[in-house]
Amino acid sequence: MTKALEAFYKDYLHANSWAQRKDGPPLSLLDKLNPQEKEIAEEELINQASVGDAWPIIGLGYLKSKLALDKLYNLLDSGSEGIKVIISHAIFQINNDPEMIEIAIKETEKLKEWYEIIDILYMLPDFNDSRVNNLLTNFCNHKEDLVAYNARRALGLPT
Repeated sequence: MTKALEAFYKDYLHANSWAQRKDGPPLSLLDKLNPQEKEIAEEELINQASVGDAWPIIGLGYLKSKLALDKLYNLLDSGSEGIKVIISHAIFQINNDPEMIEIAIKETEKLKEWYEIIDILYMLPDFNDSRVNNLLTNFCNHKEDLVAYNARRALGLPT
């Protein structure tokens, strides 16, 4: 097993500690994989994809995994609002399905907890939709300073 694939297993697929997870999924590990290793990683991420852990879903979107689409669409019917935004973002990254924009807007508007909002803020600009951008802009005035700060950063505005 190469060092790149070993790092994928250790620091992405099996990352279970707070120290490993605090900064989000290490997508750069996926970039270090060769094409054959990316196929292995894609299969592993598909097998691990669930509404209980966003990391495999985020990785599948990043890899633009067409093989994962059926599973991602099936997962979209379950889970919390936040995970639905993450799943819709992954699907949109893979196939630009415009319905995913509608789902992202609807589910984002339902989010109440600041930590759930922050988790999805940096995904919203990828939809490249004025309605999503307006929603993100509205978060710039959120009562929670961390939400407002992260919304401004996601929009590329000064903080």
